[in-house]
Amino acid sequence: MSCLEIRAEAPELRRASAWLQEHGERLAVPPDQIDRLEVCLNEVLANLLEHGGPPVGSQPIRLQLDAITRAAGAGVRLVISDGGLPFDPVVASDKPLPASLSEASPGGLGLRLVRAYTDGMAYRVLDDRNELSIEMHWTTRS
Repeated sequence: MSCLEIRAEAPELRRASAWLQEHGERLAVPPDQIDRLEVCLNEVLANLLEHGGPPVGSQPIRLQLDAITRAAGAGVRLVISDGGLPFDPVVASDKPLPASLSEASPGGLGLRLVRAYTDGMAYRVLDDRNELSIEMHWTTRS
């Protein structure tokens, strides 16, 4: 298990990405999975900064990366814990996809991307903090 605390500030996203890369490599996460997980981490953190409200800055954001074992292979679980406004991305609906470029507007598709890149998400409120768990799985070869 590896943990990191960051401030709810944009420059901290780089530090979180570097931590994820380093500890993902230590856990033997395949490079393509680390890249996908990093996209998800950055999307979640950017959403926290934009939508977490004033409470998000009152406490550090905690990140935890754990290896998990599955019958069909290996995986990792990334847990993101914050003190921002409650929001459950597991049950939130996706923004509809635009039918054309002229109907497109910036933003709102990050949650769809996180769902597409992950193999599982769970959300809960624990000790007045939001806790989002993201899992990625892969098949191991013997």
